[in-house]
Amino acid sequence: MSVLEVRNLNVQYHTEQAICQAVRGVSFSVEKGEIAGIVGESGSGKSTAMRAVMGLLKSNARVTADEIRVSGESPRPGRNIAMIFQDSLSCLNPSVRIGRQIAETVRVREGCTWREAKKRALELLDLVGIRQPRIRMRQYPFELSGGMRQRVVSAIALACRPDLIIADEPTTALDAAVQAQILLLLRRIVRETGTSLLLVSHDLGVIASMCGSVYVMHSGEIVESGCAEDIFYAPREEYTRKLLESAAGKVPDMRRSRSKGRNRTNAGEDGNRNESADGRARTGEEKILVSLENVTREYDSHEGVRDISLTLEEGETYALVGESGSGKTTLARILSGILKPDGGSVLYRGREAAERERTGKIQMVFQDPAASLNPCLTAGQTLEEALRAADKSGEGRETIKKKSSHEKRQIWREKASVMLEQVGLSEEDMGKYPGSFSGGQRQRIAIARALINGPELLICDEALSSLDAVTGSRILELLLRFQRERGISILFISHDLHTVRQVSSRVGVLYGGRLVESGRTKEVCSDPWHPYTRQLLEAVPEADPVRARKIRASHVQEQDRGEKKAGRGCPFAGQCGYAMDCCFEETPGNYSFGGRMVSCFLYSQEHSGRRGEGYTMTSQI
Repeated sequence: MSVLEVRNLNVQYHTEQAICQAVRGVSFSVEKGEIAGIVGESGSGKSTAMRAVMGLLKSNARVTADEIRVSGESPRPGRNIAMIFQDSLSCLNPSVRIGRQIAETVRVREGCTWREAKKRALELLDLVGIRQPRIRMRQYPFELSGGMRQRVVSAIALACRPDLIIADEPTTALDAAVQAQILLLLRRIVRETGTSLLLVSHDLGVIASMCGSVYVMHSGEIVESGCAEDIFYAPREEYTRKLLESAAGKVPDMRRSRSKGRNRTNAGEDGNRNESADGRARTGEEKILVSLENVTREYDSHEGVRDISLTLEEGETYALVGESGSGKTTLARILSGILKPDGGSVLYRGREAAERERTGKIQMVFQDPAASLNPCLTAGQTLEEALRAADKSGEGRETIKKKSSHEKRQIWREKASVMLEQVGLSEEDMGKYPGSFSGGQRQRIAIARALINGPELLICDEALSSLDAVTGSRILELLLRFQRERGISILFISHDLHTVRQVSSRVGVLYGGRLVESGRTKEVCSDPWHPYTRQLLEAVPEADPVRARKIRASHVQEQDRGEKKAGRGCPFAGQCGYAMDCCFEETPGNYSFGGRMVSCFLYSQEHSGRRGEGYTMTSQI
């Protein structure tokens, strides 16, 4: 029996310029108690189709369909159908406590008293795996981590007692470990409540781990459908095969480009290379661009980073991975000069450079290009503004500084046009606003803005996490080309270990504001030494239904940020299956072995026993 039946759905957007056909003749269904999936790249029409089913599209959208039925009747959001969105923070009222938001939904749905609604809210928080629900009821959304907020949104959806839940990219912004917890939660909800689930995602690993039937969307149409095994193992359509190739890692390998940057040679040609304690290849010609020495930055909420030491070389791609709130973005802002550390030092080419000086040489590309671009400025104006800011701060070229304002504007416009062409856009795009571009195109504009003044270090802070595999692959190719042509260094911040394997030569793993493991990417990802690193790797779903369905999550329910940061000992001790008494009382040091550094008492002679002469350290987990 079909819980959701959609036949011949069409969606048109009417604007002053033209009529855009966003969805064409789409038909799909979801059976009772089933988890079905819709997959496709950004702009394929997935979210538009889902919002059309929910009746949530704007007034300029014209929706037609032969049939849209939920359990035999019209969709009634908040009654027989509910939706979980990608950004949980924007779905929750920041000024209303969690308990009240859930209880209000229960009251509207059940028509019960406040006491009964609060009791049901507690039951729902417990159902979605939130510990100490009475305490959480009194907290505001900003006091919870991203994973916990997504659990709260799931609880609100369940409060409607719907026949069907549509989950639209529910794990896109989450790290691998928390993503695994949310996916297992959704699977358990379907099993225990009998609610059907329609999962919408551009991540084929997520779809493979969850769905029995799969629909593939492209350019507003469903181009292929079938059971998950048929889609993943025997795809019929070329577009589906292209998606699977991108998900399988057929993306550019940035590690190869290190030898092509300026002032670089091909490390290891003569086989005599050796490595430092943090995994850097020593060829005698590497130059340290940036180094952090015992950097600490703390906030009132105990968030931040503590005692971080690492280096970035010229022309290198260094990756930072870790869960939400682990300190990745804080570290990036310290490097770029946006934040000042409370302790430690940041050296640029061997000396302490002022924040203002570093800002010109270090640029950032952020996760959400729509939020990082001014919607009131065209693409051309955005790039010209970056050039104007550099000229105003004294970073512009001397030859330009002496020209008149009119001449400067002409030069800036020409440079902006050339830069847009270099990132794969055209001169015609100069006059378009961010809202006229796709997510991948907006990210190209953000990259162009970051590169137009010739930085030496580019920080990509989750720059690909909101993009599908195909679009992300194109952006990686773009970054590779610029790194090869300009010899820039890249700090690649991500929670996606699959992508990190492809793009970086070295990787650092952050947890609870501390660097728990670092080394050469290939070695860390194939043979993790720290328990948290292994947990991250085990939680990454592959684009293979058989393997992905074996996805594992932490055996301990997710804690909030305050709990993770507060107290003594190793920040990971509460979730570690190898924890000893000392892990809760003392902070582990940084233990280095050849090209690997690990912060774990399992590698300390004091706590794990003395080693004989010539002992070679291997993974202790």
